[in-house]
Amino acid sequence: MGLPFSVTPSTDDPARRAELGTVDEDTVLQLTDLLRRGMKRAYETRDRLRRVLAAHELVAPDLGLADGEVVLGNLAIPAAERLAQLLGAPPRPDTDSDDWPEAQEVVVRLQKAFRIATGGGFLDLLFLSECLRCGGQPMISTGPIPVKTARRLVSVLEYGGNR
Repeated sequence: MGLPFSVTPSTDDPARRAELGTVDEDTVLQLTDLLRRGMKRAYETRDRLRRVLAAHELVAPDLGLADGEVVLGNLAIPAAERLAQLLGAPPRPDTDSDDWPEAQEVVVRLQKAFRIATGGGFLDLLFLSECLRCGGQPMISTGPIPVKTARRLVSVLEYGGNR
């Protein structure tokens, strides 16, 4: 990269950490710029996904990036069902139920529709039932999606077909 610093393994955990030593401000700015450029595609994909979900009136308040992958975050059950339908799942008669069996059906429908729409992409989903202690609403929690798969998802949601 041509940046003037030396990397040495950390004495605390040499397998997981490295020390950069003393680094001047210009080097930090250059390193930050390199990292930002390296993440540009991920940020653009996240932003496009945010816009296309909003265009479909889908709320994904936790949409973001984690470890270089796109995360939809927690989706309300009706939003997850709507996303499944946008991805090609057939309509269901009752989409307002937050009960366990119906929500588990939404999980299965969304996983299948996502896999088909993205050409084999995997979306890890977990149903979080209503929390009586904290008053939290039932949600479907999504795991991270590789940027390449997220780009295919955006394309399907923008253009309505596998691209």
